[in-house]
Amino acid sequence: MLYGRAEELALIDQLLADARTGRSGAHVLSGPAGIGKTALLDYTAAKAQGLRVIRVAGIELEAELPFAGLHLLLHPVLNRLDALPAPQAAALRSAFGLAPAAPGDRFLVGLAVLSMLAELAEDGPVLCLVDDAQWLDRSSTEALTFAARRLHHEGVLLLFAVRGEAREPAGLTALTTRELTGLDPTSSAALLDERYPELATQVRARLLAETEGNPLALVELPSALSTEQRTGHAPAGPYDLATLPLSTRVQTAFGERAARLDDAATSLLLIAAVEETGRLEIVLAAAAAHHAGPIELAAIEDSGLLVRQGNRITFRHPLARAAVLGAAPMHRRLDAHRALAEALTASHSPEAADRAAWHRAAASTGPDDEIATALETTALRAAERADHALAAAAMERAAELTVEPHTAARRLTCAAHSAATGGDLQRTAALVRRAYRGPVHQTDAPRLDYLRAIVESEFGSRHQAARILIDAAGRAPADLVSMMLVDAMRNGVLVGDAELTEQAATLLQQRTGRTPISEGMIGMARMLGGDDEAALPRLHACAMHAHSHPAGLSPDERMNAAAMGLMTGLDDEARDLLTTLVTDAREQSALRLLPMRLHYLASAEYATGRLRDATVHAEEALTLADSIGQHHQMDGLRSILAWGAAQTGDEQRCRELAEPTLAAALDRGELATALLATTALGLLDLGAGRYDRVLDRIESASRGPMGSHYMAVFFTPLRIEAAMRTGQPARIGEALERFRRWADASRSPWIQGVYARCLAQTSSDDEAGAHYAAAVRLHEKGGRPFERARTQLLYGEWLRRARHKTEARTSLRAALETFDRIGASVWAGRARAELRATGDTGRQPATASILDLLTPQELQVVRLAARGLSNREIGAQLFLSPRTVGYHLYKAYPKLGVAVRAELPALVHRL
Repeated sequence: MLYGRAEELALIDQLLADARTGRSGAHVLSGPAGIGKTALLDYTAAKAQGLRVIRVAGIELEAELPFAGLHLLLHPVLNRLDALPAPQAAALRSAFGLAPAAPGDRFLVGLAVLSMLAELAEDGPVLCLVDDAQWLDRSSTEALTFAARRLHHEGVLLLFAVRGEAREPAGLTALTTRELTGLDPTSSAALLDERYPELATQVRARLLAETEGNPLALVELPSALSTEQRTGHAPAGPYDLATLPLSTRVQTAFGERAARLDDAATSLLLIAAVEETGRLEIVLAAAAAHHAGPIELAAIEDSGLLVRQGNRITFRHPLARAAVLGAAPMHRRLDAHRALAEALTASHSPEAADRAAWHRAAASTGPDDEIATALETTALRAAERADHALAAAAMERAAELTVEPHTAARRLTCAAHSAATGGDLQRTAALVRRAYRGPVHQTDAPRLDYLRAIVESEFGSRHQAARILIDAAGRAPADLVSMMLVDAMRNGVLVGDAELTEQAATLLQQRTGRTPISEGMIGMARMLGGDDEAALPRLHACAMHAHSHPAGLSPDERMNAAAMGLMTGLDDEARDLLTTLVTDAREQSALRLLPMRLHYLASAEYATGRLRDATVHAEEALTLADSIGQHHQMDGLRSILAWGAAQTGDEQRCRELAEPTLAAALDRGELATALLATTALGLLDLGAGRYDRVLDRIESASRGPMGSHYMAVFFTPLRIEAAMRTGQPARIGEALERFRRWADASRSPWIQGVYARCLAQTSSDDEAGAHYAAAVRLHEKGGRPFERARTQLLYGEWLRRARHKTEARTSLRAALETFDRIGASVWAGRARAELRATGDTGRQPATASILDLLTPQELQVVRLAARGLSNREIGAQLFLSPRTVGYHLYKAYPKLGVAVRAELPALVHRL
């Protein structure tokens, strides 16, 4: 019976009921040692009739071993591997040492776990229990939490138990957490009385007071008392003194049991404590060197410290393991590690060799180059299978055991590189600092500088990061220099430093030669410096070259060229490039590449008037960036979504997205992101007719750091309209002239059309008509439907005021049609109001597209299904389970008015 846990039991019962009806869930039980987390997991398993139960417990000593916990969890179901998509199956086999290392995205294993759990759920609901998750190796935790956040309608329940005072496992903070506290006094007394009815009154009272409702303490502390102590006829021992922490008292109670064993059993128990997987054959092989075997194992089981489950042994509680380790002298712990290393060496497998290397390292009391070399080999194997957390840990330990200082610094640099590749920049920073303390060989210095710049750009100054990269590029090897200089440029552009960006671009061209790509980079630098005439033709040429010759360029080069296309009006060409890049990333399951590529694609979708698709891509990218820890990507994506909310007039969402993003970006000095957020807020206020607020916001931004950034040119159309609407043309300043230079150099009809529109607004009535007509003609050549419609709206307003109602209706109807089509509802409302003012009262609000009834996820699924993809194929592209794909289709069909999948292609094509 579980006392005092009625609320938790009700929660678990509900989660199990949800799983039986096909609803997935993930929950974390958190609390101090002994608070009852494991008991709740046991209850869940006992109540899981009809569910397939798989279970694992983290072990502190295996926290650095790659995928150790995941392997234990999925080992019973590995016969289902062949049902997974081939890349995912290969990733799991590689992670578990069942096949040669398969390089790939580090998140591919998480995707494989998602698919495996969904595959198991095809046979019925699944319960996955993870105890002591704080000690699960990072790779396993990352994979499980990735899967947990993407399970929805499969009937899979994941329940994690984590010790609250231990290290916080990566990813678990994003899951719903239930904090467990001590039992109430009534429940504590009931539990104690059930287990120990013979306790003397004063002993009972003291135990209730000192255990603070901790169930494990209530059960274990009295068990260590003698009969005389329990009945109050002898004083209690020191372990229950109130001055000791509760966990220490419980640990001491376990230690009392261990102390009663003979020497041989104690040796076996210690080996079991330092062995990380619980594999019985390894423990017994190592224990044989200490003349211990099955007889001693039976004695330990009788003591209640160890539990045997098939061919594995586990400690009854982590505090029991801690008691054994804490009581053992150092020389005996070192002997246990050596014995395990010898036993593992006899296995002759790469996995065993890696574990043997770790045990030899644990047994080492000083530098040892042989062990360091073995650990470096372990690190390299881990890096090959994209387990960067283990690679960093193994290389760091190798550095600590290295005799020669330069070699130690090189290994620390490699460890930092692995940590950075794995996204752990806090650890990267610490490793970089340690590497700099030693003598760094000149061949390693550029790589270390590159890592320092990565850390600096994340936690410090992007200006400083760019300087580090530029200074180091002159000494860098050919395989590194281009990445360093492109990163330097990216930092320079984000903070608006034209000089640094120009330096980086010039050095890049000197190293790579004069190519369309390097010329485009020079153009980026010139644009940042305000030299539009020199900049935009280069950007235009680079984007056109990439669109015409994509096969000869790397993905990064095509990404940069697409960005240049968006800057120069080549929106369709940019969208083509980015669509292919996103498709490639999906097919390769390259999750780490997708957030940025989807970000750029969402920008191109907005530019080409596909507001619905842009929102879908940005929402997916935001969710994915959050789930894989790419938090530096998220502010840019929020800005993109804020743009969409501004166009639809969703004020609350726009502000929720843009205002925190603006503050954070300004705090970090990332002006490009700040400009996007500011423009979204300005567009929101413009659509609502709050012209004074628009003008104040744009002027304030222009006077600050943002005003010197090239992207400040995007403020001009907002500023001019607000100034003219409020009758304050003097507040336009030099903005129109700056915009003219950009428009002239752009060669883009839509940009020149917007300039003509701005000119019309600032001209006299005698001249405005000609400028508006010119703007409309330029827009007809293509590009930016939203801007074209804004021009038509303003022209229609001007025509109505000039009493040309027939012409006004033509322009306003065109504007309304575009606003309705792209979903810019707030602007459609303004166009409709203007039409009514001309006497056209027949224009009712447009009927929303039925696609607008779908959620972003449903829309993605429907469009892929319309292309003929199966649920499994759609799931592989969107990183969802096939069953969740089926659920989204099930919800979408009634909204679309279709009954079968075969009707989707014609419907989606028509809409």
